[in-house]
Amino acid sequence: PKPSGGAMVTEQEVEGVGQTLVDPQKPLQARFRALFTLRGLGGPAAISWISRAFSDDSALLKHELAYCLGQMQDSRAIPVLVAVLREALGAIGNPEVLEILKQYSTDPVIELAVRRLEWLQQHSGEPVAQGPYRSVDPAPSAEERDVARLRGALLDEARPLFDRYRA
Repeated sequence: PKPSGGAMVTEQEVEGVGQTLVDPQKPLQARFRALFTLRGLGGPAAISWISRAFSDDSALLKHELAYCLGQMQDSRAIPVLVAVLREALGAIGNPEVLEILKQYSTDPVIELAVRRLEWLQQHSGEPVAQGPYRSVDPAPSAEERDVARLRGALLDEARPLFDRYRA
């Protein structure tokens, strides 16, 4: 990949920019600069670094990550964008997205989101236990308390992913 100056960029340089992007200790301004640099460089290494940054807490940064991956117009970015969209739609918990998700319900991740939304519809009005990390879990906790049964459900690959997550 060539930046606007025309000089080749080494893997080490791409890695240095990528490390800045994924480092939560760096100021957001420096991380955004790194993101836009990676977007300009393009290629699989840049896509990989941008993809890794989705684990960050900043919603603003994650929005820009998705935007930049789209702007790169590189089909290698599709899998991460699809994964992020699936997770976001499932986390919203609104029945409106149920029909969209059902179109993709053969995918285990989508199936998990569909089952979560269906469960939320059936249990509307009931308080959902909030974990200590303020995250949106893919499935509510199982009512079962027998550890051996829970372990069996968790390890049973024939069971739906939703049931295994509950366990």
